[in-house]
Amino acid sequence: MAKNMNWFYVLIASMLVAMLFISGRYFKGSGESSVGIAQTAEYKVKIEKAALVKAIHIVPGMEVKAGELLVELTSEELEIDITKLRNQITIRKSERAEKAKLVNAEISYIKAQVGIDLEELDAKILEMESEMKMNEGITKEFSIEASADASSPMAVRIRSLQQQKQKHIEALNIKIEDVKQESTTELQLLENQINLWESELKLLETQKSNLNKYATASGVVKNVYVKAGEQVESFSSLLEINPLHPTTVVAYLIGKKSTQFNIGKIVSVSSYDQLRNSVQGEIIGYGSVSKLPEIVQKSTANQAFGQQVFIEIPAENTFSNGEKVLIR
Repeated sequence: MAKNMNWFYVLIASMLVAMLFISGRYFKGSGESSVGIAQTAEYKVKIEKAALVKAIHIVPGMEVKAGELLVELTSEELEIDITKLRNQITIRKSERAEKAKLVNAEISYIKAQVGIDLEELDAKILEMESEMKMNEGITKEFSIEASADASSPMAVRIRSLQQQKQKHIEALNIKIEDVKQESTTELQLLENQINLWESELKLLETQKSNLNKYATASGVVKNVYVKAGEQVESFSSLLEINPLHPTTVVAYLIGKKSTQFNIGKIVSVSSYDQLRNSVQGEIIGYGSVSKLPEIVQKSTANQAFGQQVFIEIPAENTFSNGEKVLIR
């Protein structure tokens, strides 16, 4: 009886080893490698803002390349807002230029007014200095004392006139500074408003340029849901495209391999048979534990199981839809 029991346990152990062998043998990949299937995922081109379809450049069945213009759209509301902002900016810039001209004109007027007084003072000073020199020439015997006498009435008057001149210059500078300060505040307000509107305009123009839809990847147009001249609502689907090449790989992990494929990890994806056309992919999520598709195992008599792992790959590749690939 005990002997029969031993044979039973041996049989169970042998079956377990066989199952592990089958999963390892028919699911190629060891260590950090695994097998998966490259799949295409249809994508729809949608609109974010209500717009009018201006022109459609594609038809169902047409092949398009990444970056190719698909649909031209326009928004009357957006066009009105853009035109309004452009006009407001033009007006404010004109006001800024006129204000700058007025400031310069006012400063020139102030300089002219004070300049007259300065010229009169300069003339008086020059006249008195000439008179002093003439007196010195007449009284040569007293010329040294006279020229050196800073307390003489003539010298005192000259200093007084020079002080008046300096005060006029200081007053002129103060007036000019006041005008500049006042104008700077007004010009800064205009500048801030212009900058704000230009930022809004740039945003609106970006929205306008984003209305047009381009192919994000090469593919074949499956459906077109709109027509030229049609008004479409926000978030409506415009068309649907089948990518030419897969953009997703579904890998199947067995055992402890799942701990070696963390979300966000960059892996190498290549053709299973020839190890060609290698591209870099990023693990973006996990699926459920499921039976391995027939394509990833050599025998369907002994079904293996693995955990699904989803890997995003660049659209520009040469894999075929449903092709078996190796992930490392």
